[in-house]
Amino acid sequence: MLLERLASYAAEHRDGVPAFHRERSFRWKLDLTAAEGIVTDATLQEPRDEQNPKRGVTHTVPVSTRAVDISPNLAADDVQYVLGWGDETTKSTRVASCHDAFVELIRDWAAAVSAEEDPVPHILAEAFRSTAWSKLTRPEEMKAKDGVVIAINGRYAYASSTASGFWQTRVELKKGSGRSGVCMVCKRVALLANTIPGKVAASLVPGAGNDVALVSINERVFGYDLAEQLTHAPVCLVCADDVMVGLTGVLSSDHSLTSSGQDTRLVWWVADTEESDHMDLVFDPEPAEVDALFQSIHRAEERRSRLEGKFCWLAVGANVSRVMVREWVDIALTSKDHNVVNHDTNVLAWFSDHKNTPRRTQPVELRDGGEIPAGKWCHSPTALAACLGRWDSGTSRYRPFGAKNADRPDQALHQLLRVAVLNEPVPVAMRAHLMHRIRNDGHVDDRRASLVRLALNRCPNRPKEAETPMSLDETCTNPAYVAGRLFAVMEDVQRSAHRRATSGEDPGDEAPRSEVNSTFGDRFFRRAVDTPRPVLVQGRQDAGAWLTKIRRRDNSQLANWHKNRLDSLYALLEQSTGIPLRNNLRQKEQFVLGYHHQRAHRPAKTGTAAAQA
Repeated sequence: MLLERLASYAAEHRDGVPAFHRERSFRWKLDLTAAEGIVTDATLQEPRDEQNPKRGVTHTVPVSTRAVDISPNLAADDVQYVLGWGDETTKSTRVASCHDAFVELIRDWAAAVSAEEDPVPHILAEAFRSTAWSKLTRPEEMKAKDGVVIAINGRYAYASSTASGFWQTRVELKKGSGRSGVCMVCKRVALLANTIPGKVAASLVPGAGNDVALVSINERVFGYDLAEQLTHAPVCLVCADDVMVGLTGVLSSDHSLTSSGQDTRLVWWVADTEESDHMDLVFDPEPAEVDALFQSIHRAEERRSRLEGKFCWLAVGANVSRVMVREWVDIALTSKDHNVVNHDTNVLAWFSDHKNTPRRTQPVELRDGGEIPAGKWCHSPTALAACLGRWDSGTSRYRPFGAKNADRPDQALHQLLRVAVLNEPVPVAMRAHLMHRIRNDGHVDDRRASLVRLALNRCPNRPKEAETPMSLDETCTNPAYVAGRLFAVMEDVQRSAHRRATSGEDPGDEAPRSEVNSTFGDRFFRRAVDTPRPVLVQGRQDAGAWLTKIRRRDNSQLANWHKNRLDSLYALLEQSTGIPLRNNLRQKEQFVLGYHHQRAHRPAKTGTAAAQA
């Protein structure tokens, strides 16, 4: 199915590119001047691409794969093939053989067509017999494997009227198996390929040392029944070319993603319909658009064309010169039955499962006139993958992808995109790593809290009746969740005790900078995540001194308000099983979520709270 989808993608996006042609960057241009079929002059030019001057100019030229064998391409190739010039990395005998093979290919082209039909191959053949080459001066910076494209009187030779037809025949003779059969891709009887005639540029696939092949059976040990090449994988030459064109197309499209330090490139597209997917929204969630998606799906507004569409998802890496397909998914774009696995429902579940209250639900105005924006309820997989790395307190940012000591799993982004697109659980190893980073960094923010909620919602052994709260749930009696809330309240009480007293201040607002060098959270948060009981018992003793200080410096109402908050949380714990002694992985996540929800909660003002108490 993957090969069929790639061939179909190539048919829709080929844009008139002839078979067995690929894009390649050329640093040099050999410009021949000819009159009446005779070459009178030859010059070397170094064209420049304004957007990328170091890579030369890109052309779509006849190309066929080659490994270690000598195999020239038509009218545009390496310096060693076209000009017969080597360098310190090449052997003179091999360079001479490469040049001879290139000249022989040009002569075969000239023999296949008449000068009246196409004078280009005849002019090229004449050029290699003439003395025009003696006028060329080799630039010092020219390398043997630099690309050279040939032009005659300013027109590129590869674009002549017979070039693509001759090249297709040549590739069929070289790459064809010499037998016909039913192609496993197009299901038609055609000339079958012996090898795949194209490769994908190494720059498009993480981990590639060279240009990479999708299907390669060049050793008996790789093939079924110890057979080499495509003996047991019948693919016609046309489809073999389309598959590689399609793979190059999807990997270089805007619907692809890879990050530094990650070993996987992800691509996605929609087949069998003109409808779009929701991936732009997944990567850049906007609240209004997310709400509109929920409403449209719940109203069952699917169009017939959307019901017929397929969502295709491909994850690839590379091992030297071979593509490794890490994952291939082909599912319905949408369905009338929401119980059927489909892309729209999966995206909806992604937003529903990780949506979580931010630390700041409203913008905060600063005294200098600036503003701290409100936090986000929904996040992209990229943002959640970033929060799996080390938190840099100096820059108040996560270490970037690929940075040293980032301590981020190599496949974090790939795995989270699987969770988003395929509605899968968060891997246990990722959950454990997140808790490891939260404990070591002592830092919980909106993104980490959302990832924790996602993990809890997707936990395979979660009771179906258990609800994971999106914001503070004061009725929840889960011991780990309540313990997290209690720890956050203790931090708040200590901050309130060690700040300058101000009249009419909201105790729920974020406190000014504490006068304490090492806060209760700095000292005990890491331990509290693992073993909350000893920490919270110690905190209850410390809270007495904090409340006394608040009562002396501020007023009894504020102290009583804080005391009532602490007492109510301890009462909730006593109603269940008491303060947990040691948390397992799921309880650690519940502790962190309760901690974040309590910190994000804005309680009633002091006077009102005291009156109600």
